[in-house]
Amino acid sequence: MSWTFAPVFDAGHRTALNNGKNLVYVCPPAGWTLLPLMAQLEKAPSGVGTLLLVPEASEAFELAALLDTDEALRPVHAGSGLARTARLLRADAVRTLIATPADVLQLVSRSALKLASVPRVVVLWPELHFELGASQPIDTILGESQGAQRIICTADATALTDFLERHARRAPVAAAARYPETPTGRVRCAVVDRQRLGLAVRAALDALNPSTALLWDPTPLAPRRWSELTADPTLRIGAEPGGDPVDLALCAELPTAEALAALMETAREVVVLVRATQVAYLRRMVEQASQLRLPTEADRARDRTAQLRGMLRDRLETEDHTADLAALAPLLDEYDAALVAAAALRVGGPGAPPAEAADAMPTWVHLHINAGKRDRVRTGDVVGVLLNAVGLPKDHIGRVDVRESFSLIEVRSEVAERTLRGLEGAVLRGRTLTARVDRR
Repeated sequence: MSWTFAPVFDAGHRTALNNGKNLVYVCPPAGWTLLPLMAQLEKAPSGVGTLLLVPEASEAFELAALLDTDEALRPVHAGSGLARTARLLRADAVRTLIATPADVLQLVSRSALKLASVPRVVVLWPELHFELGASQPIDTILGESQGAQRIICTADATALTDFLERHARRAPVAAAARYPETPTGRVRCAVVDRQRLGLAVRAALDALNPSTALLWDPTPLAPRRWSELTADPTLRIGAEPGGDPVDLALCAELPTAEALAALMETAREVVVLVRATQVAYLRRMVEQASQLRLPTEADRARDRTAQLRGMLRDRLETEDHTADLAALAPLLDEYDAALVAAAALRVGGPGAPPAEAADAMPTWVHLHINAGKRDRVRTGDVVGVLLNAVGLPKDHIGRVDVRESFSLIEVRSEVAERTLRGLEGAVLRGRTLTARVDRR
């Protein structure tokens, strides 16, 4: 079964889009399904031409990367750090702005964004906004942008009767993809933080180890995302769900019902990697969506410690430690032997584990931000910024120490630069943050 995602825009749809009239676009809650719609829009000569309202800040980054592939939408900016976003808006350096309703209202309050001058507002999956309690901010934004064209992207227009009556009355409906009339088939799914999508794909391939596999990715980002996997001759990567049969179809994006049906015909097993907000949509498409558990950071930590114990066991059984014991003998008289061994692991030297074991352990970086107790900042506030504004996974955040005039934060070394960029210009308790590595 072959499949191509090519939504049909009839004369009524095109007239609405070209003349600045409202439109309802029915599609799954997945950014890639918006690309045909966005390709119909004209580039704004100046100012913000298109404002997209996303349910969560983390979705803005992924969507910005997707939309940036369309020349007519550039420059595309995901509004995260409000100070930086405001600066770019004042410099007329944004044509497409993607942000949550709460952040948009913050930008309006700073006079960085004038809703009355925005020609087009796209509300992405308002049903998800409502679940997060953001209905009032959306009403406020649409009320202050009365003259703007409104495009409502929803998974199910029948569930938005009141909302559409208020904000897109009698707008034509373009159905790019709907729920199937009858759910069919079985899949497995894993809820994945999209910042860790690459790790999740590799973990799934490692855990399932299929003889042949299709990595289904319909986005224009696929060649760059999976370049290192192209060396595997048993793995096919692409947007076409048909073709030669495979043992596993691994979906890097939420598929439409039609694409999923084609994938089920092609593969013995289908695994879909989804956001938490996409699980309900997937379950409405299939008879059964069972959970696939992928290794977590905690699992990997346990594996590393097990590997470390194995290395130490091998050395204890195969090497002569007379010299090491002689060096440690005075300490063994003063302290418990287990404590001496633990300290040796930390500092190296006699009795230290092999270098490769130490390299496998996670390392942390200390960051300094200019907000503390006198700014009414609490530990939970800092963690909230790291989770929501920066988009860090919880297991990448270590100790948070809130002092009087500043705070110290531990983050995993591999996300330190990203964290610095995300914190710079963010607002915490009314204070604009600056961030740097703490060298003390």
